[in-house]
Amino acid sequence: MATVILQNSPPVRSGTASRSLAPSALERVCSLLPVGLALEVKRAEDTLKSRGERIEEIRLRGGRRAYLTVGGTRGKKNFALASVIENNELAAILKRMCGGSLYTYSDSIIKGYVSLGDGVRVGVCGRAATEKGKILGVYDVSSLNVRLPCGDAELKIEILSRIRKSIELGKGVLIYSPPAEGKTTFLRSLSRELAGGEKPLRLALVDSREELSAVFCAGELSMDVLSGYPKAEAIHIATAFMNPEVIICDEIGGEDDVKAICEAQNCGVPLIASAHGDSICSLLRRPSISSLHKVGAFGLYVGIRIDGGGFEYTLHGFEEAERIIENGGNDNNCNKRNISLHAKAQSDRK
Repeated sequence: MATVILQNSPPVRSGTASRSLAPSALERVCSLLPVGLALEVKRAEDTLKSRGERIEEIRLRGGRRAYLTVGGTRGKKNFALASVIENNELAAILKRMCGGSLYTYSDSIIKGYVSLGDGVRVGVCGRAATEKGKILGVYDVSSLNVRLPCGDAELKIEILSRIRKSIELGKGVLIYSPPAEGKTTFLRSLSRELAGGEKPLRLALVDSREELSAVFCAGELSMDVLSGYPKAEAIHIATAFMNPEVIICDEIGGEDDVKAICEAQNCGVPLIASAHGDSICSLLRRPSISSLHKVGAFGLYVGIRIDGGGFEYTLHGFEEAERIIENGGNDNNCNKRNISLHAKAQSDRK
């Protein structure tokens, strides 16, 4: 594997002062919870801060104890709180999260989530009403998973240079990792870097689930945000009418996404996106990603994993990905855990 090992390189920070929204986001979430549970969550947060850890998720299940998912230098862990959330309380919490109107959020609830803004996403589980395999509605909600945003990630000069080089060549970049390994955090920080500084790019940010643009408050960023649009339509609109130099979006994979990305590539607009995958080999075996590779949509593949309190990156260029595809998506080195580049994650521990 053509692994690039970069060490002792100074991180590059955006010209825009970074800020962490997670404490205020947590406050907003707690205001929607029952008083006893909110106090317990706040006490847990205070204790975790002293240990260099943070709350990443708050899981609420009807008739069961609430759980927290916590991240820190020793990885992730789950632990139960004392509070038990009854089914009627769970329904009331969801209604408050929807501003008192479940109907207003019915489309996103059908898709499995509610966005609270500031990068907070709430997963919703319950009983689905279906017709001919299509979900018409969700009732008897049984679980809510409140996912809180992380702060910024420091980007090493070398990795940022590789990404900029790919964009200059008219090629996009695909970020991949298993779920909850920092893809969204990375894309937020990268968006800030590319749209700011001394040489900002015209950047279109496709924020379908209102998570990517959560930390952007500065007016100097050269960025157009398409919030809440379906990805494929947003990519088309950005390409046709906004004249971007690069488009950034999260979690691609559907046929509509592939078609829209190909159209953007044909118009000379590279796209930076993320996808689920535990290795470059498993990623390139997916028909949608293989199709995008064949049309030259991506010149660089960046694997991400959380390693302690920071990130571990593995870089693959187009030629190496081409060789892996020619070998049927197999590579003897794909299952090796290669440390290619470490960058400290700046989460909300203040």
